Amino acid sequence: MLSAVAARKALARQTGEQSAQSSPHPTSVQASREWSPSRPVDFEEPDAPRPEPTVISNFLPVIGQNTFSLTQDDFTATGFQGDNGVVLVLNASESVALLGVYLLTVLQGRAKLCGVTLGPSSTQHRVFAPRSSPLPVISWAATEGHSKMSERPLPPSVHANSDATVVLIQYASTGVEGLGRICRVFENVFKPPRGTPTRDIGIPEIRLISHSTKDMLPFTTPPSWETGLAYMDLPSNNRTDITLTPLCVVKGPKKSGKSTFSRTLLNRLLNCYRRVAFLECDVGQSEFTPGGMVALSIIESHVFGPPFTHPTLPYRAQYIGSSTPRANPSYYLSAIKTLLETYRLEIHVPTFADTSTSNDDRIEDVIPLVVNTMGWTKGLGADLNARIEELVEPSHVFEFDGPEDGGWPARSVELAGDNNYTFPLCSPATNIVRVQLEAIQAEATNMHAFSAADHRNINTLSYFHAAFPPLVAEQRPSALVSFSDVPSPVSLRQVTADYWDATVPLCARYPYEVCCESAFDRVYLVGPGYEDVVPSELPRVLNCAVVGLVAYDPTIKETEIEHTDQVVSSLPYSPGQSVPHPSASNCLGLALIRGVFSSSDPSPTPSNSSLTHLHILTPLPPSILGHARVLVKGEFELPIWGMLDFREGDEGGIAGVERERVPYLQWGKGEGLGSERRRVRRNLMRKAQM
Repeated sequence: MLSAVAARKALARQTGEQSAQSSPHPTSVQASREWSPSRPVDFEEPDAPRPEPTVISNFLPVIGQNTFSLTQDDFTATGFQGDNGVVLVLNASESVALLGVYLLTVLQGRAKLCGVTLGPSSTQHRVFAPRSSPLPVISWAATEGHSKMSERPLPPSVHANSDATVVLIQYASTGVEGLGRICRVFENVFKPPRGTPTRDIGIPEIRLISHSTKDMLPFTTPPSWETGLAYMDLPSNNRTDITLTPLCVVKGPKKSGKSTFSRTLLNRLLNCYRRVAFLECDVGQSEFTPGGMVALSIIESHVFGPPFTHPTLPYRAQYIGSSTPRANPSYYLSAIKTLLETYRLEIHVPTFADTSTSNDDRIEDVIPLVVNTMGWTKGLGADLNARIEELVEPSHVFEFDGPEDGGWPARSVELAGDNNYTFPLCSPATNIVRVQLEAIQAEATNMHAFSAADHRNINTLSYFHAAFPPLVAEQRPSALVSFSDVPSPVSLRQVTADYWDATVPLCARYPYEVCCESAFDRVYLVGPGYEDVVPSELPRVLNCAVVGLVAYDPTIKETEIEHTDQVVSSLPYSPGQSVPHPSASNCLGLALIRGVFSSSDPSPTPSNSSLTHLHILTPLPPSILGHARVLVKGEFELPIWGMLDFREGDEGGIAGVERERVPYLQWGKGEGLGSERRRVRRNLMRKAQM
């Protein structure tokens, strides 16, 4: 005889079987949950049909017909730079996807790449195509109207029709592939996976990808993106009307393609304007700077590649010190407001025109603005994004649709405002064009293999291993009177890393040895819990820390620092002291304090009571380091990959030190209370909820 509990369970099973037979989905989860929901459910789901590989390259390279290898004599005769290259001839409706790092030069016709149409010119576009991001696809584009002919004749060995697109492909030796040795998650991302069929185009480092796989997906633009990007194409009769300068704000939830669209929008504007300003408000997923910064950058060249392939020195920036503004939202808004004032006063209408490139017919009198907001769209994040839009006073707002439970309401109206928009220069726009965009589907991205944290790590490591070009005279600040208290060390020019030095880890690089008493004036600690750090613990906090190098206005006097603090440390520090106001400061970049020691003690240890010297690693050019007089330490930390020594292998130590004796690092599972991350069970339900 069955008990009452067993009888109820048997009845539940019978009811579940009957409902499963009547339901089109026989494996129903709800029907089999007669026990605690925290216990895993034993049922087998039918395998989801994997998408069939799609053709992303219908171009078939044939030597002597549509593929031509150039010799050194061809480069000398035609005046091209380099000593090795391949010319590809794309006919109508043909496309080609390449994996690797290469230089692209359009010699004839028009080519479409990452949503941007490129015409013939002598410009060599750097294209970074790792499989950690969607692959750029070079496509043939129809010639509209009278096409500007190539400034240089085609090599004698190249034969192409008049309506064909002719491009020159060259390998770009930048050293960016070495970042995979440092961050093992991105190892060999510029090479195809094993067993993947590829084609050779004549350059060993570059492979042609014919079909998409789960690890290599093509870059695509949804139809709504093309509709929104069309607003940036100025008509020929209004190209000189400076009152039509676009001020664009891109909004949307996380993982919707917001940053990708912002980059595409930037490239589209560069077809009409010589320079474009880019305001990064997403401190977690920054485009041109490492995370933790609100930065205003000047971009002059098209950007083809993920963020870690183009670290750039900002024109002006503010260091937040965290991947989210949750801890100090007021300072976050003040930083954005200050950067917008800098744009309106110093960038929007430049005080001088650049005539270095006389054959460039793009607009140079004004500089448009692209604002990339953060993906935090709930609660306080939604309020901050709304406030940012009010501060920008945009002419165009691009919003990504999202579900209500995702934190971003979907709008029913596709466009709002008058299409024939006009607004006075540097004044509020009364008619705002709002464009609704569809989010990128998850299956069209590589999020299954590379998480947001992985991209943040590689961005930071790419920054510290980057080599920026030396600032020439035209890139240094001019003697003109600046509207701000702290002029930027970088003028209205783009300063992007040329190459990456990944031959040695950070622990083996020669640092700057800085005397604290003569180099820095103040130290600030920002973030939750740092207000309780006493001056005697400052050496331990700064050791192996990522800090912001900040220039400030020395005429701004702050509260006097107590004399007791000066005795403990040679750096003026006071617990809980607020950082300088954004209007009187400028973050030049980040630095890694690799060692803290006293000059009186030859052994550099963080336990010394006197802080005198710092060992600092920074990629900033030496010409601007003298402006940095303030150190700001926040929550932003160096990724664990940056602390390891890849030369030692998996079983070795770091810089010759055994693994067990390396400070701050521990291999294996921790012991003791609090050694593991706290796990919260969110799958417990009451009986009525089952």
